[in-house]
Amino acid sequence: MEKKQGFNFHLIFFIVILVLFLFAAVRLWIWNMGEESQYDPNEDTSQFDIETMDHIQPMSSSRLEGHVDDGVTTLLCLGNSPFADNKGEGGLAQALAAQVDGVAYDASFADSFQSLKHETYQADYPNDGVSLYSIAQAISSGDFSTMEAAAASLSDEAVKTVEMLKGLDFSTVDMLIIMYDLSDYIDHRPLYDPNNDSNLVTWSGSMNASLELIEEAYPHIRTVILSTPACGKTIDDFYVDGDIHNLGNGTIPDYLNYQMNVILNTGVSYIDLYYGVIRIDTRDEYLVNDYHLNEKGIQAIADRFGYFFGDQAE
Repeated sequence: MEKKQGFNFHLIFFIVILVLFLFAAVRLWIWNMGEESQYDPNEDTSQFDIETMDHIQPMSSSRLEGHVDDGVTTLLCLGNSPFADNKGEGGLAQALAAQVDGVAYDASFADSFQSLKHETYQADYPNDGVSLYSIAQAISSGDFSTMEAAAASLSDEAVKTVEMLKGLDFSTVDMLIIMYDLSDYIDHRPLYDPNNDSNLVTWSGSMNASLELIEEAYPHIRTVILSTPACGKTIDDFYVDGDIHNLGNGTIPDYLNYQMNVILNTGVSYIDLYYGVIRIDTRDEYLVNDYHLNEKGIQAIADRFGYFFGDQAE
């Protein structure tokens, strides 16, 4: 009888190995070929930009009860270098007023801070007397004695600013605009106090306490906070990038996040300049001397302000 031939398992194994090898070779060839990129350098990718933290709070009609509108949109601007670098035509305060076809009073103080250095005013540190809380306390109470003493130790310009505030009729003020630069960050001012959300020596506590005073005294005034823009500062020949460098109490975004917490709790409006206007990648176009606004920076901020509030004048 003829003997039956069984399966040649070696041959089958060889065929399987050959098929796998050919499959891998084809896949590698296809991978090396690649495919045409869909990248378009001119494509508008703004929809993928970082989301801004703008928060525009509608004005409650209850806060306007009993208030008589004089028909003029009046802005009062508080802060430091963004306003104080140029208080005349071409300055930030006037540029904001132009967006609402209104008038602006610039009550900023050069080299001042949002927070206090000391819990109580000390004559040998007059900057505390023109900080945000000191201004809020003065305009809400009508007592400008601390501000007057501090201004006399600072400059003639500071004295003029206090006199202007003393003579201002706050019933005519429609909007309060607050903007501070990165001075608190550079001076290592604390961000917050977990046991006291109105601690005046902290960045967020000073703002919280100041806003409460102003809103209680003048509920008809709409408050708008303009954030610090993206910027840097040369310290001891080392360029400090506020986006990544922590000088002891956090990066600038940390300061802005705590500021935003205050905004949400107090119900005021907030315009994000850090991500929305003068960003890390565009700051050199809008700033001079590390963090001071140039003409283009002023106009960019004014345009952003006008985007949210410009229609109020119509």
